[in-house]
Amino acid sequence: MILLLGDIHGDFFVLKDAIEKAEKVEATCLIQVGDFGLFQRNGIDTGFHRICKQAKVPVYFIDGNHDDCSRWTELTEVTRIWDDANLFYVPRGTVMEIDGRTIAFMGGAGSIDKHTRLRNGWHWDEKENISPEEVLRLMDNVKGKTLDMLLTHCPPNSVIEEHFDPRQKLWFGVDLDWKDHNQDIIENIWKALDFPMIYSGHMHRRVVGDSHRILDINELVEV
Repeated sequence: MILLLGDIHGDFFVLKDAIEKAEKVEATCLIQVGDFGLFQRNGIDTGFHRICKQAKVPVYFIDGNHDDCSRWTELTEVTRIWDDANLFYVPRGTVMEIDGRTIAFMGGAGSIDKHTRLRNGWHWDEKENISPEEVLRLMDNVKGKTLDMLLTHCPPNSVIEEHFDPRQKLWFGVDLDWKDHNQDIIENIWKALDFPMIYSGHMHRRVVGDSHRILDINELVEV
């Protein structure tokens, strides 16, 4: 069994609770689907370190659009963050065998509130978007394998269009025709991989479908 965790945005107490639940049900691992929020400032990294030092199950995370993307995208292999803690970053395009299943990972997403964040001096990272090289890495890594799951931060375009009212974009001060091109990138990847079960975060709302699942903030799901 694997436990998936939705966006936590730096709340390491939510992570602590999720780890405890993963250990209680004897999960193989805990995987967080982006907007993890591990930054080297204001003691946030210290909190994550303290909690993950105590973890008996491995904790994996991908990056979202509220992450230190420039730091994480420098890594091209699954990387242990601290030698004494059970926390690992999974790079975009990685394919791993976990719990008897073949899983592909693709972090990254565009920020609809980019201009607001820049105007107010809040964090925004120019490496948040998925690059062509990262897509090629995934497609190369999946060759010859039968994929069971695709884990992304950004959901595919068709899922977003089916479940979300485009008028919600107006809340962020953008026009109705604004679009995150990462949605199309994930859509194309999903199609190229023959539509495996896809799990995502990013949208801050729970969505359940036959072939897709969006996790709400802090939501924990057994798979």
